[in-house]
Amino acid sequence: MILFISLFCISSLFAQQTATLSVTITPGSRWNKKHGPQHAVWIEKEDGTFVTTLFVTQRAAKRNWLFAPKNGRPESLPVWYRASQNSEAKKIGTSQTDAISAATPSQKKTYSKTFQLEAATAYVVKVEVNSSFDYNEYWPKHAKKNDQNYSGVNGQPSVVYSGVITTQLKSNSPAVIELQPAGTGSPDGSDGIIHDNLNSLTTALSIIGKIQAEIE
Repeated sequence: MILFISLFCISSLFAQQTATLSVTITPGSRWNKKHGPQHAVWIEKEDGTFVTTLFVTQRAAKRNWLFAPKNGRPESLPVWYRASQNSEAKKIGTSQTDAISAATPSQKKTYSKTFQLEAATAYVVKVEVNSSFDYNEYWPKHAKKNDQNYSGVNGQPSVVYSGVITTQLKSNSPAVIELQPAGTGSPDGSDGIIHDNLNSLTTALSIIGKIQAEIE
């Protein structure tokens, strides 16, 4: 029995490893340097299980919106809100929220976090970004609340980028990937689904120039 427990503990240790995930976001031509877009960076398992948030902007995390309606702005980062089940956003004023949230940077920024991951396992890195008042022909400013193309003050809905990255056993070289647009968030924030709606976007696809993720 003692031998079995010892072997189980050893195998569990080998099943996990300490890894550092770094995500570097390079602003694009439509990145608002004065006010900045809302964005969140997080990681999930391939089955959609939420693991942790690396970063989220302060207004989104603390729901500290200017001139927001009574129900806030669930359409700002709907995929992150649903994925994290608002766990970070509810911890207003705590050190954990402060540790992962900050004002929107105006230039290239790398977010890093070290934590335990399962060895030789694939994870999905996601970034969601949203810029207010980013209207276009499909998401016009004059759209009414019950119109199909209404999205509040968003204009174009949030854009979700994703990429699969794998933890490597006994590897001296880090795994590096570039995230690609996967879809949009819900225009009204009613769900956390990634919608196949990229063809309705224009300038929203230029908020971010490049996203690179590295796990070591």
